[in-house]
Amino acid sequence: MPITLALIPQEIIERALTFLDPLYVASFSQTSRQYNNLVYHPRDNHLWRELYLAQPFDDPRLALTPRLERVPMENIDWKSSLQAIIRARTVLKDPSKCRPGERETILRTLIAMLRGAAPAPSFCEKTLSENLVWLVVKLRDGTLLNDGSLPLSQTEAQLRAYLLVHLGLTPSDARSIDKAAARAFVYDLRNYCFEGSFGPYFPDGSGSVNWVHLHAIHRVVAMHLIDLRETELFVFPLIPMNMPYCQSIIPPGLDFKKTHDWAGIEGLWHYSFCFIDHRELLREYLPSFRNADINCVEFNNYALDDRAPLDISMFQDLRFRDTFRVLPVYFRVIGFEEDPEHPTRPRLFFAGEVRDGQTMIGRTEMTPDEHLRWKWVCGKGGQAVWSCDGVQVGGVRSSYGVLGIWTTVFHDHHDPVGPLWLHKVKAMSE
Repeated sequence: MPITLALIPQEIIERALTFLDPLYVASFSQTSRQYNNLVYHPRDNHLWRELYLAQPFDDPRLALTPRLERVPMENIDWKSSLQAIIRARTVLKDPSKCRPGERETILRTLIAMLRGAAPAPSFCEKTLSENLVWLVVKLRDGTLLNDGSLPLSQTEAQLRAYLLVHLGLTPSDARSIDKAAARAFVYDLRNYCFEGSFGPYFPDGSGSVNWVHLHAIHRVVAMHLIDLRETELFVFPLIPMNMPYCQSIIPPGLDFKKTHDWAGIEGLWHYSFCFIDHRELLREYLPSFRNADINCVEFNNYALDDRAPLDISMFQDLRFRDTFRVLPVYFRVIGFEEDPEHPTRPRLFFAGEVRDGQTMIGRTEMTPDEHLRWKWVCGKGGQAVWSCDGVQVGGVRSSYGVLGIWTTVFHDHHDPVGPLWLHKVKAMSE
């Protein structure tokens, strides 16, 4: 009697399917109604769970939500999650296969993978997240994220910028035109107002993060960490502001219900910031061909229409350099208060000593869109002068740190502004 596939027990077929790529499993399901039901209408989640776990991804049962809570088992949709990722993989391999209106869905799938990265046990014993490795491999050439062939909706622009901030540098970051545009955005005083808290937030009072703004900040700070040249062959650079550093650091046995430092504040941090001489930031900077028939205006001239294009010649000049400084600071938690919007994650208050009697005093709290916001002031002798506001990139307690903006506490017209990067280099216990 010949042996046919129909005589093989279903359990054996299911086991064999788990060794196949999900696209081959989809092809197999089309061979008969019986196998279509086996794949797409199973009695339980076993097949799809095993298919998912066979891929080079983190186990979603190990992931933490932005509030540092475990995802309930019943909330894990193994089939839908895997189907979405495999579809995203197809589009990443060949962006021309992206269907009309599908790009937002693909971007959200990639962000879900990023936010679902499994945490590492410590700074010293870091087990790299498979989700993050997969995302770097698929995104590092920037093809999908930097595709300018189609216009982006505002939502797509934010999702794209979110991924680029986490991913790190791509070939477009080596282009002089993009470097100049990033600096022009960050140092444009029109991008700062009370409604936007003088930070990287939307100017509507909501407190929601503006990831396009954060992407510009990332580019400006990264220019001081590595010098990417337009003419050189691009190699994905491993600097402490990219995907592998987005992983949350959660020591084994840490009980978030008992610890006073759920955000991982205490320890040694490096506070890095960029600035332009205030006269340079405000002065008239018109090209030598000022009488030419071009649409140029002064940079940061408040007398002009807020919507008028700014002359960014200053940033296009190859001789231009903004100043970059790094200061070590030790932070400690000095108090907390309940946050009604996030009852399991109270606001934390912290203090840090810099040097020469300078101190930093501030707080961390969750934003309405569930990112960790850091806000602090700096000064000497109890007199606050500088105001800093930023957003934790990656998971809470990640070593990537905080990107944001510094300015004065006075928020007067033409006050200086600049980008900042605050990242942790050593935990208090290490």
